[in-house]
Amino acid sequence: MSIDPNNDSRIDAVLSSLDGIQRAKAPDFMYTRLKGRMEQEFDQGGPLGRWLTKPVLALAIAAVILIVNATTVLKMWEQGTTAGSTIESGQLVAADYPAAVYPVYNENLLEP
Repeated sequence: MSIDPNNDSRIDAVLSSLDGIQRAKAPDFMYTRLKGRMEQEFDQGGPLGRWLTKPVLALAIAAVILIVNATTVLKMWEQGTTAGSTIESGQLVAADYPAAVYPVYNENLLEP
């Protein structure tokens, strides 16, 4: 055979390989078995598992979390503007955490 992609005998050989092809068939009662297995896995969570997997509940919880986050950010924003400038708040932090340098070794040796 030649390497030429337009070779008629190669094209015919490839097309003839599809002559005996048939549609694939699923085994009997496959959908029923699959549905039963999915329901069994779903029931393993119990009533709490079924209740937590509802999309309405998930959206409600997400909305509550977003509202709490937004109110927290807004409260912090208001406190930041009423507390004063950033220099004053920086000085407050510096007062709480002194940055003094303490030498590790004593330079004055004591002799007995």
